[in-house]
Amino acid sequence: MNDNPAVPSAPAAGSMTLPRVRRIGFGAPLDWLRRGWKDLWRQPAASLFYGIAIAVTGAVILGVTARFPYLFAAAITGFLLVAPMLAAGLYELSRRYLAREPASLVDSMLAWRRNPSALVGFALLSILAGTAWQVVSVVIVALFYKGPALTPMAMVIEVLINPQHYLLFFIYMCAGGCLAALVFAVSVVSMPMLIDRRCDLLTALGTSVNAVAENPLPLAFWAFVLMLLTGLGFATLLLGMIVILPLLGHASFHAYKDLVES
Repeated sequence: MNDNPAVPSAPAAGSMTLPRVRRIGFGAPLDWLRRGWKDLWRQPAASLFYGIAIAVTGAVILGVTARFPYLFAAAITGFLLVAPMLAAGLYELSRRYLAREPASLVDSMLAWRRNPSALVGFALLSILAGTAWQVVSVVIVALFYKGPALTPMAMVIEVLINPQHYLLFFIYMCAGGCLAALVFAVSVVSMPMLIDRRCDLLTALGTSVNAVAENPLPLAFWAFVLMLLTGLGFATLLLGMIVILPLLGHASFHAYKDLVES
C-alpha cells in the first residue's frame, strides 16, 4: 500500500471549477498494479475478453501496416495512443467493484451510456492524435531516411545499428516522446473520470493535466511502468497483451481514484 497519506493540493489559478487532485507517494503505481491484478481475477473471463479484443485489434493494425515501413513503427505508437479508449469497459468493471454494484461483461460494455458525448469527444481526440502521429512519422522518415527500401523490421534494425541514421532516430524519438507525454498528461485521469462521473470533456482533460502537474515524479514512474509492461506485451508478439492490458486498465482506474477527489 502507499505509505504516504494523500494530501489534497490547492486548485490551480483559473481552474476553480475542476475537481481537486491529491498528491500521492512515489510508490503509488505499484499499489495500483496490485489492486489492478486483484480486479483482473475477480471476473477473469470479462477482463480477459478485453485483453483478447485489444490484442487482436493491435495484431490487425500491425498486420495491415507490416508491408509499409513508413507506417509500421507509427502504427505501434498510434495503437498505444488509443489504448485508453479501448480500455473503457475495464474502467467500468473496476468502478462497479469499488461501488459494490453488479458487474458483468454486458454491464461494462454499456459504460458509454453514462457520458456519451464526452466519451465520443475523447475517442475523436484519440483518433486525431493517432492520425497526426502517422503523418508526422511518414514525414520524418521520408525526410531523414537515406537507406535502401527494406521490410519494416529490417528497417528498424538498420536505423538502430547504422550511425548514418542516428539523426533520424533522435528526431523520431523526440517527436514521439513529446506527443506521448502530451497524450499521457491529458488521458491518465480523463478517460477513467469520464467513465466514473458525469462531466464534460474539457473538465476531464484539465483535471488530468492538473494531476500530472501536482505529481510529476510518481506519474513519470507510472508512465515508465506503462511503457515497460506494454513493451513486454509487444515482445511476446501481443500474446502478453491479453493479460497486461486488462491489468493496466484496472490499475489505471485505481490511479484515477487516488488522484482525484470524489
